[in-house]
Amino acid sequence: MARGAVSKQLITKKLLSTFEGAFLYNDGKEIRVPIMEDGELIQVKVTLTAAKENVNPGDDNAIPGEVTTNATAYNEGIDFSQPVAKIEAKVVEPTDAEKQNVRDLLEALGL
Repeated sequence: MARGAVSKQLITKKLLSTFEGAFLYNDGKEIRVPIMEDGELIQVKVTLTAAKENVNPGDDNAIPGEVTTNATAYNEGIDFSQPVAKIEAKVVEPTDAEKQNVRDLLEALGL
């Protein structure tokens, strides 16, 4: 399993339950959160990516030699032992028209 996959599933589940009307889009790669702003319905798109390297809050503004807090304190209260529902990928087969378009293109290119 990819690094952070379980954590991303946990966060996705929490976001979907927190924001009414939120849903998964783009084969589960995006979380869409609908919200009214100035009388207009907009969707805030959220994507989750596990960081390559862990940092501490404020590290981007840290003074050289400054001691920062331990990031493990931010995980308190999160239960990682509970399984998270697996998001299944859906395979979409090309239509007959799409297949014919590819054949026509290959023929036009002389391939």
